[in-house]
Amino acid sequence: MGLKMKIYRALTGSTIRSFVRRVDEFCANNLPTVREKIFLPLKAAAKTALLKFSMARGKKSARAVNFWKVSTRENFSPLVSVIVPNFNHAPFLPQRLETIYNQTYRNFEVILLDDASTDNSREILKDFQAKHMNNTRIIFNQKNSGGVFNQWRRGIEAARGDLIWIAESDDFSAENFLSELVPAFADDAIQLAFCRTNFIQDEKKIFTTEQYLADLPAFDWAKDFAVTAAEFVDQGFAIKNIIPNVSSVLFRKRKTFPEICLDMKLCGDWAFYLDTIKGGCVYYSPRATNFYRVHKKSTSLKIQKEPRYFIEHERIAEFVAENYRVPAEVHEAHFSKLEEHFFGYYGGKDIHQLKKLFDMKKILGVKRKPNILMGVFAMSIGGGETFPLILANELRRKGYPVTVLDFQMADDLPDIRKKMEPTVPLIYLNETGGLAEVVAQFKIDLIHTHHGATDSATSYVVENNPNLRHVVTLHGMYEATDAVYRKEILERVKKSVSAFVYIAEKNLLPFKECDFGHREIFFKIGNGLEPLPINPVARADLNIPANSFVACVVSRAIPQKGWQAAIDAVKLANTNGEQRIDLILVGAGEMYDKLKNRVPEFVHLVGFKSNVRDYLAAADIGLLPSEYAGESFPLLIIDSFFAGRPVVSSNLGEVPAMIEEAGIVFDLVGGKVPVAELAKILRNLADNPAAYYKIKNHVAAALKKFSIEHVTEKYIAVYEGRAL
Repeated sequence: MGLKMKIYRALTGSTIRSFVRRVDEFCANNLPTVREKIFLPLKAAAKTALLKFSMARGKKSARAVNFWKVSTRENFSPLVSVIVPNFNHAPFLPQRLETIYNQTYRNFEVILLDDASTDNSREILKDFQAKHMNNTRIIFNQKNSGGVFNQWRRGIEAARGDLIWIAESDDFSAENFLSELVPAFADDAIQLAFCRTNFIQDEKKIFTTEQYLADLPAFDWAKDFAVTAAEFVDQGFAIKNIIPNVSSVLFRKRKTFPEICLDMKLCGDWAFYLDTIKGGCVYYSPRATNFYRVHKKSTSLKIQKEPRYFIEHERIAEFVAENYRVPAEVHEAHFSKLEEHFFGYYGGKDIHQLKKLFDMKKILGVKRKPNILMGVFAMSIGGGETFPLILANELRRKGYPVTVLDFQMADDLPDIRKKMEPTVPLIYLNETGGLAEVVAQFKIDLIHTHHGATDSATSYVVENNPNLRHVVTLHGMYEATDAVYRKEILERVKKSVSAFVYIAEKNLLPFKECDFGHREIFFKIGNGLEPLPINPVARADLNIPANSFVACVVSRAIPQKGWQAAIDAVKLANTNGEQRIDLILVGAGEMYDKLKNRVPEFVHLVGFKSNVRDYLAAADIGLLPSEYAGESFPLLIIDSFFAGRPVVSSNLGEVPAMIEEAGIVFDLVGGKVPVAELAKILRNLADNPAAYYKIKNHVAAALKKFSIEHVTEKYIAVYEGRAL
């Protein structure tokens, strides 16, 4: 070992640190002038020299990081909710609030929380609200909530913004904080962004981000960067809390709050960040500064001298082990950090005591959730395109690291993104450099695809990654495509797929025809959807008479989906009977373009809409007059049931089993919708309330089969290789 290394090890050892701390305490109590003018400058100079040496050492041995290239967007200006949780910080509130209201980025709201303060905090908060009435709300607790994370949760629940900034009441920030961090979120993969921090005590800077993080040489803290959460955790975030203060952080609004945080006193923020970034990316900027006020008698400093400190670190390590793919060496590095603290600041004597508080064997034995890449053909309408997004939402709610990859094999519809929770990261294949790079950067364990073209593209990458699993859901594309193309795809996927999920028995026909084999890797799982708020579209807004009987079709506007047959059937039905029948057509594509401005008054073309249930709820029935051979498990039926409406549908795929008594199923004739028969069905339902309510009264019972939570549990069993 070289002389420099020996000096470094000695000077950074717990004995020397303990000695320096005792000298510091003695000078502070007895020789304050000497401490101020001599001791502290010498201490700072020594620490800086050691940190530079540490960084130089680390840069030689650090593994290379695959940085993420952040995509940009013009005129990106989302609403930011600034949450200020306060408790007895009246002396610091004016500075805190001034640096919020003076932000150069202006599209924000402020939520001022007070947790039953006993000082004059509330008067200050009321004064600021009075000055900024247009964008400020106050929420005062009559009783203390018992913990800061309860206030975080309350603020997030009250927030209206797309992004959240929890600006702690005793900190302050540079006025460019939001303008520097907000643009990063134009990239749908970024889940959290943070800036550099200066640590302040007694109104003086005592430490900086660059010094605090000098022992993590993988990142250059003088430059901005983005990185996947998987890389970020592996390269240091599993070892120490890289983000020392939540006031330096901006993140996407989330609907759920991680329970792990609520009973923590020290590491709850770390757990919150680890949960927030799963499956996504993190952005860092040194161009804005957060000022973190460190109090000499803070709760965090007190806890660092308690066993709880190590117990919470063990819980963090278990959370990392469950949600991130990191080697044992990373957990060992975490233990080494704690060992320094144990023998230094904590004053421990017996290493076995630390090992009981931070049980490495238990941590390494934690079962890890797989990193899932959900591949979609395009952000467009269709069951095979939208179901993966809904599944990804539920997987994220269940705590799985999931990333959605848009293969961009067709034109994207902007509103489809609204079907995804903002906390589900979305990346685009054309912007990533390739699927293999995505798999490497996000440390993907499993790819789930839903279309023959994406299945085939994925197979090439899987073949070169023996530990990578590939799951395919058959939505009907294979039996609908031509035989030559189908054979080509099947030859590819036969080499890569670990499991096929089929949603209708007919999905298996192409595999039986080519004697595919491997029957043990096929699993039947129906589709499911999630409950959503429903606000029925007013009929008057669509120029529909209030007393009309209304049918609603929701589909891609292609000829095979039966739009023309629906129009013809309604036209025929309206030639007899007393009650008028109207038809709403929701969707975009060839038929929409063809029919636009060329339909009778009883037909209402509305184009693509993301809130299809609002249109179904405005109707009396959902109508599925499909002639599409690939129809397997139509989501229109489930959406109709969620809207409380029965369904009339052609007999394709699993339709009869889905509808049962909550609708009417008719057979195609020569592959075509029998217009006269459909007109007769519609006329009977419009004129005969008893016939209508006979099917409508069965909707609630039929809906129970389509819980996305239940469906997702079945998929998880497939992902984890468990039998259904």
